[in-house]
Amino acid sequence: MKKIIKIVLIIVVLAGLVTGGLYFGYNYKQGKKVAKVAPLSNMGTDSYWGDDIQSFGQVTADKSQMGYLPSKAEVLSVNVKEGDHVEAGDVILSVKKETQDINNKKLQIAKANHDLSVEQLKLDRLMKTEPAPDYVYWQDVYADYEYVEAREYYDSSDKLIGEELFDMNGNSVGFSKILYDGGEEVRRDLDSQTDIDAIKSSSATTKEKKTVYNYLRSTSYFDYDTGKLVGETSYDMDGKVISEKKPPEGMKADELNAAIADAQDSIKKQDLEIRKLQYELETMENTTDTGDVVAKVSGTVSKVQDINNYNTSQPFFVVTATDEYFISGSIGEFYLDQLKIGDTVSISCWDNGATAEAKVISISDTPATDGGNFWSEGNSNSSNYEFKASFDKNSGIEIGSAVDISITPSGQEEKGIYIPVYLIRKDSGGSYVMRMNDSNRLEKVYVKVGKTVWGYQTQVKSGLTMDDYLAFPYGDGAIEGVQCEQVEYLEDDGGLG
Repeated sequence: MKKIIKIVLIIVVLAGLVTGGLYFGYNYKQGKKVAKVAPLSNMGTDSYWGDDIQSFGQVTADKSQMGYLPSKAEVLSVNVKEGDHVEAGDVILSVKKETQDINNKKLQIAKANHDLSVEQLKLDRLMKTEPAPDYVYWQDVYADYEYVEAREYYDSSDKLIGEELFDMNGNSVGFSKILYDGGEEVRRDLDSQTDIDAIKSSSATTKEKKTVYNYLRSTSYFDYDTGKLVGETSYDMDGKVISEKKPPEGMKADELNAAIADAQDSIKKQDLEIRKLQYELETMENTTDTGDVVAKVSGTVSKVQDINNYNTSQPFFVVTATDEYFISGSIGEFYLDQLKIGDTVSISCWDNGATAEAKVISISDTPATDGGNFWSEGNSNSSNYEFKASFDKNSGIEIGSAVDISITPSGQEEKGIYIPVYLIRKDSGGSYVMRMNDSNRLEKVYVKVGKTVWGYQTQVKSGLTMDDYLAFPYGDGAIEGVQCEQVEYLEDDGGLG
């Protein structure tokens, strides 16, 4: 019997890919490796991906004083009205000192900071969560395992005198002595090792009988909408599970988006609550032993509430020494080079819905230590940088008001190409793709990457153009110098011919 190659384990890998239900695999034809490459214009986009960046902040002024009163504070008298000019040290109002509990206020601030850290951790987990597919389909992958199932022993006249059987693991499972009765073959099972050894030693030649065992190698699970591989279970030849990655479970994309929005809203409210508590503490500490709250700056009283009907979520009084109002927000590091001093951001007041345009007057050189008030689809590990923007004080947005900030980074729509994440690999040199060069051969090209959108598309900031052709950068065929075959899409054999 013609000898066949030793044990061959063929693993057929089928991975679901994005963009029109693409499929990748490996198929070697006549020993010649050819990598299929598809135009990036069919797999990526250079259009702006995502919405404006959302931040939030509070309106302040460089020289101002905001006086917040806790809900249990008892106001005895108010000595100013809107439009009055006050000097530092003037008494603005008087409160009943016994109604101010500074130590309790400090405890409230500590608890509020703890609650904020919990909400931030919750948001961070949500931002790192991959949404569960709406629908999942599966595909079984089979493999062939070739092994010796029998070894035959022949005498010098080429007559079969014995046969030993083996299981898939190469273990002997029986030995038969072959006898002949009137030309008919008769088999007798042997248990004695002495008898078995006698046949082996007397044989002149041996021959092996091989067989192929086809078994379930793995079950792959794919996102029905994107074709992306989302789970896989691998089995041994006995059908036992040797590794398992279950498909994501939990929130779908729309549910995850809603949960992230809720978490962001909770953080905004908690952050502003902390600021209010800190202002309340500041007012308490600025109160004299007789209960007088005094001005810390010289300026104009721009706001004072009614002693009989005031809102504790807003400052009871505001003193300003400047006409310049501003807000503070933060922006992610991936957009830092695109927001410039002089750029315009849009703000919207929580209290009355008033809107205004604000001009960026400063951007921090160092990351915000608390993470900053910034979220968008992208890298959840991104650092954030604070910025300050000024706006017209006559816009109807008062000092102390909470505002939403909408930022559209300048030039953002022109910068970067978004390509499927599976086309990018990493090594010690950084992120790279496998691109067809002018000689119709594959070459490794390092690229500068930016944010990743839901683990689906990655922004490439430099190193590629929409005219390039890319290959699936995995498998022995996806190596530099491999001949390229141009196709419209990476499908069927998955890019390796």
